[in-house]
Amino acid sequence: MKKTDISTLIFSKKTIFSFIVSFLILFILVKNVDSEAVLEVSKSASLSLLIMAFILHYISFLARGTRWNTLLKVAGISTKILSVTKMVFLSWFVNSIVPAKLGDIYRSYLLKKSTDTPISASLGTIFIERIFDIAILLLLLTSSGLVIFNRNIPQQISEAMGIGYFLLLIVIMGLIFVWIFKDRFYDILPEKFHFHFRNLHNGVYLSLSDKKTILRTITMTILIWALEASRFMLVTKSLGINLGFEIIIFVVLAASLLTAIPLTPAGLGAVEVSIVFLLGIFGTDVATGTSIALLDRLISYWSILITGALVYIFDKTE
Repeated sequence: MKKTDISTLIFSKKTIFSFIVSFLILFILVKNVDSEAVLEVSKSASLSLLIMAFILHYISFLARGTRWNTLLKVAGISTKILSVTKMVFLSWFVNSIVPAKLGDIYRSYLLKKSTDTPISASLGTIFIERIFDIAILLLLLTSSGLVIFNRNIPQQISEAMGIGYFLLLIVIMGLIFVWIFKDRFYDILPEKFHFHFRNLHNGVYLSLSDKKTILRTITMTILIWALEASRFMLVTKSLGINLGFEIIIFVVLAASLLTAIPLTPAGLGAVEVSIVFLLGIFGTDVATGTSIALLDRLISYWSILITGALVYIFDKTE
């Protein structure tokens, strides 16, 4: 996936349509709130706290890069933390402008250009990342939900959690199935696909073969979600809103879960609406909730478009 390919995807009909859907959702959100009230609330935000939130957000990329580097090493792929962190960051930039998480493929492409690692091998480690992300998300979301609601978690969230647990179970069963019947796959697949299957298989199962690697991955994943929650907490505090950290965790993770299906670039539109809805559950008025959502996304989404574009343009990996 070269830069020319990315440029083609950016201006593809699917990408343009996804942005139209995103802006339509945002338009509906803004239309149904008092824009002047939102602007007035936003003006009161503490710039110093927003800057701290901005810094935390970008520190989280170093945590993501460190996690991926850990998985790559156990899979026998030699890399440097700063190098893979840049790749992770660029993948986020691509995911911010192209739907369907295609940035993950671009990340594997960058690694191939840098280390000659087959794309199928690194995709296996990224797949493991996603499994840990959703597993830790569900566990933290369930824990915070039980603390807050005492088993009376809102129906929309509990249903989304149920779907998440079900899909996670299917994935785990699939991993076990492929592990047991590995040799049968070699018999079924055409020989030209054996190389890619072997690389993908090694990328996945070597990542799960070392207990220390699993522990480090779990620790880094918890840290990543904690940084996400801390960024959001600073945004809320910048507006003088003090929510318990368990509520912050619940809102951040529930919004991520509700928008897990990548229909729009980085969940643009859907994330904002989800945040406003979730904050409303805890008594935050619509104007304040909208202000929080827009300020948080200014850091976590719109800033990536600017900083990511600069890194992408001057990237020498190609």
